[in-house]
Amino acid sequence: MINLRHIRFLVIIIFSLLLFSQSFADQKFDKDLKILSKFNSFINNKGESYAKDIKFDKDKTIIVIYAHGSHGKERSKEKCTRKWNKVPPAIYQLDGLSINNFTVRIYHLCYGVRGWSQFDEDRFWKVYDNNKQDVNSVLNLKDKKGVLLVDKTEVATRKKAMKLKVDEFIAKGFNNIVLSGHSAGAWTSLVLKSNFPNQIDGAIVFSPGRSGKFAKAKNPHKGWVNWRNYKNSLIKVDKLDKVLVYVHEKDHYESSKTVLSFLSNPRTVKFIDLSDTKCKGKVVLGGYHGIALTKCFANEDPRSKEIAKYLEEIF
Repeated sequence: MINLRHIRFLVIIIFSLLLFSQSFADQKFDKDLKILSKFNSFINNKGESYAKDIKFDKDKTIIVIYAHGSHGKERSKEKCTRKWNKVPPAIYQLDGLSINNFTVRIYHLCYGVRGWSQFDEDRFWKVYDNNKQDVNSVLNLKDKKGVLLVDKTEVATRKKAMKLKVDEFIAKGFNNIVLSGHSAGAWTSLVLKSNFPNQIDGAIVFSPGRSGKFAKAKNPHKGWVNWRNYKNSLIKVDKLDKVLVYVHEKDHYESSKTVLSFLSNPRTVKFIDLSDTKCKGKVVLGGYHGIALTKCFANEDPRSKEIAKYLEEIF
């Protein structure tokens, strides 16, 4: 017969296992972050890393944190030295710029921590499909150790990594913070800007994306439509303001006419359409998806200058 003592013992064991599983997940995250952090640095206006011991006037500095896109591989860390993950010229050329008595500094964030396992991913989508692609059916789904599967996705781990960097700068006394990014890094910037409007002053984003090509999302048999809509819901549109979004209508991932249309609010979000740009997309940068990452955009397209104007408006 099971008595009260046995019940208490079982409760302690279960609680300990839950703590262990969460601790293990945190250890994996921390290990990844430690490895990737060696690629983090301030970047000068030539795209070169700063010396780590450089000092800034915290009250007179605007820090633009740039986050790269995603390679779409949940189980491997991002290689931040690859060309498409580096800070683009349109952003790094802003370093040292004077904006209303502030000085702009650019920070490259390598935040590409690993996501969930293949087993967790397969189980997640199986439950999702078996429940007629109802997002609510998987939001509380846990692994065998009690960890929510949605918290193990690449989307969640990268959002966590980016927020930790924001918190780190704030803890050091920097209070003028703008997020920037491309593709998945752009989308993460929008999520954080809308969720923490009092900590993050603005967002400069290029071709936001988060779930593969849009053509894939339009196929209802692939189960992506509702999932993408769920990801959209993570952006609190009513809290989103002071945002600059660059898009290209031939972008296969997103455009202002696809699911990004939900952001269309001229009072809070400024869209700049690069569809008629004379710059050519490079395959290594994702074609039309990476137009804003090119030197051509930074040096020859006058709309790249809107970034500096935008910073003048919010500071």
